Amino acid sequence: MTQFCRAALLIFLALLLTASITVPGKAQMGGLGRKGKGVERSQAETSSDDTTLSSDGIEQRDHEITATGLTGAFPKGFNCQAVASPFASPYRYDGSKRRSDRNSGLHGGIDLSLKEGTPLLAVASGEVIARGEGGQLEGIFLWLRHAPADTGLPYWVFTKYQHLATLPDLTEGDRVQLGQVIALAGKTGTTGGHYGATGYPHLHLSTFYGPSKEYTVKGMYSSMVHGQGAIPDDPLILYLRGVNGPAQVRGLSEDRRKVDIAVVGEDGAVYPAGSTLVWPVRCERK
Repeated sequence: MTQFCRAALLIFLALLLTASITVPGKAQMGGLGRKGKGVERSQAETSSDDTTLSSDGIEQRDHEITATGLTGAFPKGFNCQAVASPFASPYRYDGSKRRSDRNSGLHGGIDLSLKEGTPLLAVASGEVIARGEGGQLEGIFLWLRHAPADTGLPYWVFTKYQHLATLPDLTEGDRVQLGQVIALAGKTGTTGGHYGATGYPHLHLSTFYGPSKEYTVKGMYSSMVHGQGAIPDDPLILYLRGVNGPAQVRGLSEDRRKVDIAVVGEDGAVYPAGSTLVWPVRCERK
């Protein structure tokens, strides 16, 4: 083989090797995943990716999570299911420590301990944007998007309900109304891990606050909604009035950190009447 032929062969092999290791962007993880039902994509496809994978392969947010100090107060005369594990807590409802590879070991939402089959309510009117079945620590999920006109808040809100008993009888694009039953509490995604074979029936509610209605759906189960510019924060912020955004919450005085929460009674009525946001489960009269 001549020197020229050897050189040509080496160039050809180098080009072949380069082509074989180049992965197109669309082949990377994301988009429609196994069992995921969320299929809508926003026009803001170029928004930055702010997630990583935990050791169990489930996507987690990289935003810093810090406690808000907010506490909820329900209307007099009602018994309501209280928060079992608050936002940013390092502990589960039973006092055990959370795993450190997810959100630095801090809770990314709130947990309400509930019996399986407890009806779950839309905290505000809004639109269904994703639903499906995730993996461990997630289970069956439902995402809603709430416009400022729905909530009376000056920003968009995305809410995620997790560990549902069954896939909700809703489809993407459906409108839901304040206090409407949208799902049933369950323990999907909790069995076989920390809680063993019996699992832990509860609602994990997450909220994301942002300036835009635009979003993308990502993750290995298509279970992660990324609102453009939205960040995760305490669900109790939903019921807080007089602030322009979550960033102001941690600067509030102590007396303003007690939040009045509207509820739906057993009769289906909203108390106080006219409220645009309610607790995600019905409350009983004392």
